[in-house]
Amino acid sequence: MLQKNNQVCEISVQIFSGGFLNEAICFEAVEKKLKRLISRLHINKLIMGWSFSKELYEKTAEFLAKHNTEFYLWFPVFSETGSVRSLASLVDIDGEKIQYDNNNKNEDFSFCCPNDPANIEKILDIYEKEFASIPFNGIFLDKIRYPSFGQGSKSGDGHRSVFSCFCNHCLEKYKQNNFPVDNFKEIVSCYASTLLGIKSYQGNGTYEFEDPVIAQFFMLKSAFIFQSLKSICDYFRKKNLRIGLDVFAPFLSSFTGQDLIALSGICDFIKPMMYRITQAPAGLPYEAEMLLRETCFAEADTFDNENRQSLDNILGIDAMAIPFDLYFTSCELKNLTAHSKSPVYAGLEINRINNIAHTSPEYIKETIRSYLETGIKGLALSWDLMDVPEENLDMVQKMVF
Repeated sequence: MLQKNNQVCEISVQIFSGGFLNEAICFEAVEKKLKRLISRLHINKLIMGWSFSKELYEKTAEFLAKHNTEFYLWFPVFSETGSVRSLASLVDIDGEKIQYDNNNKNEDFSFCCPNDPANIEKILDIYEKEFASIPFNGIFLDKIRYPSFGQGSKSGDGHRSVFSCFCNHCLEKYKQNNFPVDNFKEIVSCYASTLLGIKSYQGNGTYEFEDPVIAQFFMLKSAFIFQSLKSICDYFRKKNLRIGLDVFAPFLSSFTGQDLIALSGICDFIKPMMYRITQAPAGLPYEAEMLLRETCFAEADTFDNENRQSLDNILGIDAMAIPFDLYFTSCELKNLTAHSKSPVYAGLEINRINNIAHTSPEYIKETIRSYLETGIKGLALSWDLMDVPEENLDMVQKMVF
């Protein structure tokens, strides 16, 4: 299906303008990068955030209007927002608040509880006070989840973060759903070194567990995220904003409370982060390794070959390979696209960052070629245009025409 300018798919692009507490990038730098990009490709959507810089966004909106490009605010929800508002933290299974030191000056991966109504009210207040007057066409919601197994900086942090939240708001919801909170810790400990008792992976984030209580826990987390996010999306719908959602890859999504099919029904497009080479949160090789480490750490700080082989068998791939298995990720996209209630834009990292995302034209070539065969609506060139080398943009241009 050919699009405008004979592109074979739609293209959206992300620009990270800085965190809430950082100085924003300047418009002149953004304009220069966009002019170069638009001379090669038709950009359907630009997603930018989340620094507080009204002037930057207003000038960018004016520029994009001349090029028939939609402008989306990149807005984090259950993480990052705690740096500018006092939000109630997640609580672990022992009743302790989950708070970690943040060593990243640009991003804060501390999460708040999605079931606390006061948190949602304060998060929306950030939008109202800082962004509501800016002429965005839509909003792109990020961090719409619980933490992943990659949370924290030491062994055990990810496991503790995933098995949350147990604040009073959440305890009440567990009670309403007849969830056995009192013996849940004991049940989880029984599988502390066996990949949570996972028996099989059935696609689109669905796993079969040996213990139905563990399965119920992850189903409830997904239901809680959906319920909270639906109210947030309803709020932005009333403001006539289109909505995009940033989500984990399907095989990782359920551990963070993301039911991708359900979420796809409350937005205008969904963007799974299919980052095959990224060694950082949301990157497939990073998150797969942390899933293994944080569920198999009972007797040692590392995992053994038997545990690694278990994950390989469940997914049917070498889960530690970098780049992550291309056939597997393409099948994930194809399955998601077939069931999604809104268009799917495959998130592809094209920026190059030392020790995090060592992208290359060859990597981009093989990934785009395969992803375009999955039925996706478009590509989301991620996650920061400002860090993309020219040779990577050249390859994108070659592959989408």
